[in-house]
Amino acid sequence: MAENSGSVHLRTRLDLQFRIVFSGAMAINSGFSRGTIDRTIVRGLDGLPYLPASTLKGRVRDMAERLAVILGHEICQAPNPDTTCPAFYGAEGECCIICRTFGAPGVSSKSGQTGLIWRDAKLEHVHETHLQDESHVSQVRTQVQLSRPRGVSLAKHLFTSENTLEHLCFKGRVRGWIDPVEAAGEEIPENVILLCAALKLLNFIGSGKSRGLGHCKVEFVGQVEIGDKKYEPKEVLQHVDQLKRS
Repeated sequence: MAENSGSVHLRTRLDLQFRIVFSGAMAINSGFSRGTIDRTIVRGLDGLPYLPASTLKGRVRDMAERLAVILGHEICQAPNPDTTCPAFYGAEGECCIICRTFGAPGVSSKSGQTGLIWRDAKLEHVHETHLQDESHVSQVRTQVQLSRPRGVSLAKHLFTSENTLEHLCFKGRVRGWIDPVEAAGEEIPENVILLCAALKLLNFIGSGKSRGLGHCKVEFVGQVEIGDKKYEPKEVLQHVDQLKRS
C-alpha cells in the first residue's frame, strides 16, 4: 500500500524478516570489562547475546553502498554533512538511492516519512532453552598484542576477550515505510532490491574478523511484504540487474 507523504512523494510499507547464521564464534564488544574479562560482549536484560539494530543497519548500509557503486549509481559520501544528500526533497535535489533506503539527516522530519525501523536481532528460541546459564552462552579467550615490526609479543599487553559460542543463529526484522525508487516497467522498487541484495551479501558482523570471528550468512524468513503484495526473496533478488546503470 502506497501512502502520500507530502505533496510529491509516496511512501510504501515494507516488512522483511531474516536470519543470521554464524559459522563460528562472534563478538560485538560492549565497551565494558567484567571481573577478569577485559572485553565483554553485548547482552540483553535476559543475559543472552544479541545483535544491536544499529550494528546491523550500519553493516548492511556499508554493503549497499559498495554494491550501488559497482552497479554504477552515484551516491553521497555520508556521514560528512558537507557531502551527504540534502536533508529534504525539493528544488535542491533528491537523495541518492542509499539515503532513500537507510535515511539521511532531516529526511524523516521534513518529508513526513516515518522511515524503516531496524529491530535488534535476537537469539532464536531453539538456542535459548540451552543458553539460560550465563556460563553456557560465551567463552573467554586470552590474547596478547603483538609488535608487528619485531614479530614478538608486547610486554604488559595480555588481555582476555569474551566471544559467543559457535554456530549461533539470530533473527532480525526490518519494517516500516520506505520512499520507493521506482524503475520504468518494474513493480518492485529498486531500493528494496538493493536492501535485500545487501543483506544477502553480508558475510561478517562484529570484531575479530582476522581471527575468524563473526563470519556469517543471511537467510530470509518468509516472504518480503511490499505494500499490499508479497514476494518470495528469490523473486526480489532476480531483479538485481534492474539496478545497473550504464
